[in-house]
Amino acid sequence: MPDDSPPPSDSDAGTDRLIDDGPDTPRQQLIDQARRVRAMIGSKRSDKLLRLFDFLLERTLEGRSPSEIDIANEAFSIGQTIDTPQDATVRVYVHRLRKLLEQAQADMPGRKLFIPKGEYALMLADDADAPAIAASEEYDGADDSDGRRQRPAMIGAVLALLLLANIAGWWLFFPRWSESTPSALAQTALWRPIAQDDRPITIVLGDYYLFAETAKGQAVDMGPPRLVRDPSINAREDLDIYLMARPQERARIRDLDMRYVPSSAVMSLGDLFDALRAIKGQSGRRISMIPVSQLTADLLKSSDIVYVGQISGLGAMLRNPLFQASGFRVGTTYDELIDTVSRRRYQADGGQLLADERVARRDFGYMARLPGPSGNHIVIIAGARDAALRQMAEFASEPVQLNAMDRKATADARGFESLYQVRAMGNLNISGQLLVTRPLRSRGIWDRSTPSQRFPHDDYEGEGHVDP
Repeated sequence: MPDDSPPPSDSDAGTDRLIDDGPDTPRQQLIDQARRVRAMIGSKRSDKLLRLFDFLLERTLEGRSPSEIDIANEAFSIGQTIDTPQDATVRVYVHRLRKLLEQAQADMPGRKLFIPKGEYALMLADDADAPAIAASEEYDGADDSDGRRQRPAMIGAVLALLLLANIAGWWLFFPRWSESTPSALAQTALWRPIAQDDRPITIVLGDYYLFAETAKGQAVDMGPPRLVRDPSINAREDLDIYLMARPQERARIRDLDMRYVPSSAVMSLGDLFDALRAIKGQSGRRISMIPVSQLTADLLKSSDIVYVGQISGLGAMLRNPLFQASGFRVGTTYDELIDTVSRRRYQADGGQLLADERVARRDFGYMARLPGPSGNHIVIIAGARDAALRQMAEFASEPVQLNAMDRKATADARGFESLYQVRAMGNLNISGQLLVTRPLRSRGIWDRSTPSQRFPHDDYEGEGHVDP
């Protein structure tokens, strides 16, 4: 019989070989904190960051501080001598690891690990004694200390929070369905596990990062800059890395710490809030809503998750385990899904066709339910583009549509996935047709630290992927 057991977890692979020296020695304190931090870094699913962390820890315990060439050749296996002033690879990842250490230990009491300026090593110090670990000496000015970034960032954050709060308040306090009405949705394969659970429910909206850019040759103070969405830059840290490798761009690119949610996701919330209120009934379970950029490992484990957004907005924390389990892989863009079983390609229409509202276009919607990392449940409601996302939100709140899917779906605890073809003209969805429904291969997906493939525009993540 084939072995269907999950692959061994590598969450402690880099620290298992360390020898305990006793609880009171500085070395053992460093090892203990490294074990805690490494588990959190592993949840970020970046193979290079894990290798860099392990390499620095090993060299620190040996009492040797490596050079950039040592890191490139031994930790990253580049295998050749690099020209340090020209190649920013090592400095980029050290900068990223500094930030990740700061984030991972933000709520941890006691002493914390950090990488000191000017040295490639891991050190342990109290908060008051540790230097600023977010700033890298290779990237002076990354924090924009003159304050030009802080006010736009605050305004953007406040507007986003007010928008989400108003949407949530409207649908939570003015429902169109009575809470006392028994829910047929609670009996469907998509919603039954969440209906039978008692965890809080978190709606996660796919969101995207924006930064500001002035035209070439234009001074920063000559009119407002334009907002730019670069698919390969999905967070402030990605922009930091981009600018470290392109210092000539710093004068005209500014981080506003601003993100946006597509209108299709916002428009889908009405149907989904109605559905979730009907599912939870009188249980008193809390329903909250966050953008995917604010999804944390704690929330991913402690609540039932309902993702609403485009496939491209899933974020690595949801996307990587989902596509470990899925029978689909993403093509050259998120408009394309490839069935790994039949080898059939499903390509949503895009480009100029989307701008012509007189031509019917083809889109693809996706729904899935998979087990979470702690016995909780995750529901994915997504589309390649806006039309399919809105159609999936409607189908997810209609028992008739879900019952049609149930006839092909499985009640297996591993979960299932469904692919729909959606026809739309302008903003009007004409039809939706179920194409594929099948079980997910979800065993062991939360134990794997590397993604199943390299995803489109994944310039700063996705190292160590394995193509099927």
